[in-house]
Amino acid sequence: MKDKDKTKEKLITELVELRQKITELEEMKNKSKITEKSLLENEKRFRGLFDHMSSGGAVYEAKDNGRDFIFKDFNRAAEKIDKIKKKDTIGKSVLKVFPGVKDFGLFKVFQEVYKTGKPQYHPISFYQDQRITGWRENYVYKLPSGEIVAVYDDITERTQAEENLRKSPNKNLPAYSEVPPRP
Repeated sequence: MKDKDKTKEKLITELVELRQKITELEEMKNKSKITEKSLLENEKRFRGLFDHMSSGGAVYEAKDNGRDFIFKDFNRAAEKIDKIKKKDTIGKSVLKVFPGVKDFGLFKVFQEVYKTGKPQYHPISFYQDQRITGWRENYVYKLPSGEIVAVYDDITERTQAEENLRKSPNKNLPAYSEVPPRP
């Protein structure tokens, strides 16, 4: 029905309905802005935590149903631990950047976490390739987005210190045995 054929009451009713819809849309727009602002604040908070934590952190996207994992993010601590720049990892396969990852056992952990969604601890293990070597301890979990996150520490110095203690004469052990273990 064309507007000219409508009664005055019908036009007023439609106008009221349109105003209500406009008000609803404005409220939705305001809520959307608030949500967007909150998301940006959360992203900044996450970015600050991720970039400034002392543990290495890497975020991966699974490819081919977990046959490979591609770097999506790599924090500053990881750059220092693994002696590689973030720009040299992003978009690349973990198998190319860390060719020893399968022998290390971490790749299988990535696949399990990706498949099951259950976090896993990868115990202290020795990593080695042509570029780096060292003792690493990893914790791997899956984000709601499907990405895999590895948070890890280089415990090479600690492992070497413990080995030196084991090799040291017994006269030095009592002083060290009183030091509380690292959590």
